[in-house]
Amino acid sequence: MSGGTSNQGGPPATGALSASTRGTQRAPASRAEVAATLAILLVVAGIVVGRSIARRLGPHPTGEECAALLDRYVDHLVAAEGGPLPVPAPALAERRARARAKASTDPEFGRCPVVITREEATCALRANGADEFERCLP
Repeated sequence: MSGGTSNQGGPPATGALSASTRGTQRAPASRAEVAATLAILLVVAGIVVGRSIARRLGPHPTGEECAALLDRYVDHLVAAEGGPLPVPAPALAERRARARAKASTDPEFGRCPVVITREEATCALRANGADEFERCLP
């Protein structure tokens, strides 16, 4: 088979190369595309930073409101245990006292007036169960 036009082992014909790579080559991004991408990134970063600043500067619950949150959470946990309802007042008071004693040594609970917003505290106080209570808090 001599004299054929076979191109075995050699470089591909230029027409075949340009036809096969035509769909995969991309033009460099235009200035408008780069500017649009940068604008989107800046907006997203602004939203994240803005929320953080609003959370930090917004209203927070007082120490007394945080204690009320703890009592409410204990109430939900006691009710979820499935014991007799209504829970006897002495048993509930004893559980609240234990929870407050434990919370007084917990640094996370001490940060309640700084970490939790008033909106989250209001949501948690209105909650009808421990799961709903927990969904309100960060």
